Parts: sequence; structure tokens; C-alpha cells
Amino acid sequence: MVDSAHPLWVILDIDFHDTYNEYTQKALSDYVAERGWVMELADSQGFAAGSGETDRIAAAVQSGDAPDLVRHTLSPELLHSLDTTQSLSDLVAAVEEVYGPVAPYLKTGKLIDGEWWAVPYHQRVGGGYYRKDAFEGAGIDIQTIRTYDKLREACLAVSTPEFFGWGITINRSGDGNSIIQRIKCGWGAGWQDETGQYINTNSPEMVEAMNFIKDTYMDPQWAPMLPPGVLAWNDISNNEAFQGEVIAYTENAGTVYAKALKDGLPVAAKTGYLAPPGGPVNQEFNTIGSKDWFILKGAHNTAAAKEVILEFTTNLDKMDAMLASSPAYAIPAYTNLWDMSVYTQSNEMSMQVKPAALDDSGINAGSWPGPSSPALTAIENSGIWNDMVNSFITGTSVEEAVKIAHDRMVLVFKEFGLPGEK
Repeated sequence: MVDSAHPLWVILDIDFHDTYNEYTQKALSDYVAERGWVMELADSQGFAAGSGETDRIAAAVQSGDAPDLVRHTLSPELLHSLDTTQSLSDLVAAVEEVYGPVAPYLKTGKLIDGEWWAVPYHQRVGGGYYRKDAFEGAGIDIQTIRTYDKLREACLAVSTPEFFGWGITINRSGDGNSIIQRIKCGWGAGWQDETGQYINTNSPEMVEAMNFIKDTYMDPQWAPMLPPGVLAWNDISNNEAFQGEVIAYTENAGTVYAKALKDGLPVAAKTGYLAPPGGPVNQEFNTIGSKDWFILKGAHNTAAAKEVILEFTTNLDKMDAMLASSPAYAIPAYTNLWDMSVYTQSNEMSMQVKPAALDDSGINAGSWPGPSSPALTAIENSGIWNDMVNSFITGTSVEEAVKIAHDRMVLVFKEFGLPGEK
């Protein structure tokens, strides 16, 4: 039942995929209406109202006026550290009874001290998307490429004055963050040490990795493969460029393919998926994240929120309808669901992603070689390493930019009660 004085208050994030957004909003509204409940439904952008979403959630919980249910990609670890969320181990156990174990990587940052602080809803495909016709036409088997230096050469080889091979930005954005993380990890560099207690950013490996990034975007040798304005792109720019058939390769959430397919764009049939490569130290590491359900502390309608989570996560018909609303972007977050889902079995692109989704290597590019932590999430949210990259792109030496970032990260670790430096 829903508290008569408090409607069920639900926050849904907005994704770059209108049919996915429309499906989840309508399905939830229909279900609540069938139950005879009153609901207040808001999207995350409106809820945040100009402030950071995590900060807004923390403030709402502290004020005693928190939403009941949130579906988002926010960090469960950071939300838990701020004492904003309820343990949901009972719900995860119930879902696993239906679909089998949660995908291995999703334990990172959600399973904390033996308790689940979020319920995975679905994995969100991210990775490399490429024009099959462009690379095949150049005689390049892109699936054999497992390091970024070789990928860079291939992207240059397929570039023309009107068609650009390397459609990846390093500007501050989700996609820009991802490529920085992957190159850093591929070259054996880490923001922190193995213990997660000390910042280790200022290292020879980091300098080498950042020099690779600088070289890629600043050396005239690679200029022909870079689309105009790539250094100012945001998370939508590479979607638009790929769907407009301007670029040959990008790294993105699966929405870049899903929306092309739903919109009937010709590029959809020409698109292939590549598990992103690495570097000379770490070549293979797949970190496909998820969209999760959270119930906040102080929720007036915890029982109803739990009922919604179970209905939308364990009901196979609803799950398949959600997966179909965003083809090959939303994929199963549970091991056995891959075989149970009729839709997923019928979608070739989803099945191409399956090995990466179930990868149990355990390497998290953002925290490697140590554990994930709220302090690292705070560093990412603060944009320290984005500032580092922007600094050496605009003239600061790589060595100086890395040192400044290191010192700033130490201060953040200390704010979280970690030593930060020896």
C-alpha cells in the first residue's frame, strides 16, 4: 500500500533513447494505476534542478523529504557512503532466484560489506561501434585489434577528407571519461595504489599513457582521422556523427546503435560491436555497467517501492518489453536471463556483447589496481583528471599536468579520511 498522505515518489533518469524513456515511464504509470496508487513521477534532470544529483538526493534524505524509489546510473558506493540508501539484499536474492547470479562485474561498488545497496535492473552496453563497410573495404579485420595504438592506425587508414576514422572525444563527458580511463588502465597506470589508500597518479606509466592521448589529438600525423570540433564534443556529439555516417569508429553507450535501429537509419545495418581494446599492460578488460534501482532512507513507501522493483525486474514479459525498447543497449544483468529472454536471444547485436557482459576478469578501469571507493567517485565527479587532460592539450607539459592532478587527488582522499600519500 501507498501512504495516503504521501504519493509514491519515483525518480527515473532520462537516457539518450526516447523509446526506452517512453516505455519505462508508461509501464510504470500503468502499473501504479492498476494498483490504485497515487504516484509522483519525475525525471532526474528536473529533480536535480541544476545541482548534482547525488548532492540533491543527500539533501532530500537529510531534510526528511526523500523520494521513495530512484532508477539511475549513480554510484551505489557513494550514495551508501552518504547514508542515503537502504540495503536491498533481500530483493537481489529474490531476483537471483528467478534469473541466476548477478553479472560478475556488477558486484563492484554495489555489494559492500556483504550487503547489496542497489538492485541491478539491466546492464547498459558500452563499447566500440564501427562501420563494418569502412574497415572491411580497407581489408582491416577490426576484431583482431586489441590495443589502442593499432586501432589508431586502422582509423587513420579508413579516413578521407569527408569521413573520419576516430570519432572519440576527450572532452569532459561520459564518453570522454571512458577513453581516458581505458587508455590509462591499458598502459598500466592507476589513479591509486593496490590498497586504495594512496594516490599513485604521478607515475611513469601515467605520463606515458597521457602522452599517447596528447599525441593522438595534437600530432599532425593523426589529424586526418579527427572530425572537426572533436575536442569540444559532448555525449550527444558522437551519437549524431555516427548516425550521420560521418565517423567510422566511436566508443559509446549502446544507444548509438539502438536509436539508429529504432529510427530506421541506414547506418544500423552497417554497424558492428567491438569490445574496446587496451594497451601494452592490460589488453582485455570489460566493464559494462548497469542501471539500478535504489530505495532511499526515510522513504514513506518502502513496501510499495520494493513491489515495483520486483515487478519490473522479475516479470519476464516486462523485462523483455524493456529490453526490446532499447535494442542492444539494455541487456540482461543476470546470468541466466541471457537464455530466458526471448528478445535478447533474437537480437544479434545483443548476443555479440554477451562475452563482455559476463566477463569475470574483475578489472575496473576506474579503480585499478585497487578497489573502488567513494573517494574515487568524488575525484571523477570533480573533474580533476578532465582538467589534467585539458591542461596538457592546451599547452602545459604532460609531466606538470599529471603532477598537479596527483596533488589534487591526494587532497580528496584526505577529505574522505584516507592518507592519500605516504
